[in-house]
Amino acid sequence: MTASPPAARRPASTVAFKQGMRALAGAVCVVVTDGPDGVPLGLTATAVTSLSADPPSLLVCVNRSASIAAALTEGARFSVNVLAAGQQDVAQAFGGQRVAKGVARFAFGGWVRASSEALLLSGANVSFECTVAQVSDWATHHIVIGEVADVHLADPQQQALIYHDGHYRAVG
Repeated sequence: MTASPPAARRPASTVAFKQGMRALAGAVCVVVTDGPDGVPLGLTATAVTSLSADPPSLLVCVNRSASIAAALTEGARFSVNVLAAGQQDVAQAFGGQRVAKGVARFAFGGWVRASSEALLLSGANVSFECTVAQVSDWATHHIVIGEVADVHLADPQQQALIYHDGHYRAVG
């Protein structure tokens, strides 16, 4: 008996994929950099993860249609701010769930410049100062590898903000 060749695999539907991803709880981060004109840009992201401890580096996925995407080029400085439970308004502003656009988003939360000139969110659980080491493309997104230059930790007892099943939740 001759075996039939395996059927060509088709990717899951976009709808099924999005429904499945709702089951994956993720830390809520705000990624920030300065645009070419010096105006700060940012977005809310849950597609952020550690990549390596040596050298310390993060992987951030950014939709190419986001205003910040074009500014995240090799050598650019940026920050990844991991939000605390009380910073849902910041997440919503940078995630487009509030009417704030562009620089008006920075009215939410307290923002300070580090010595590297990176913008950091006061009260975040942790803020990472990074430099873009590499950018790769996959479908609709840039995959940004950031080499971590500095880490700013908050009170370890502070609760974290996560996003799960379409809702923000406090944990910790």
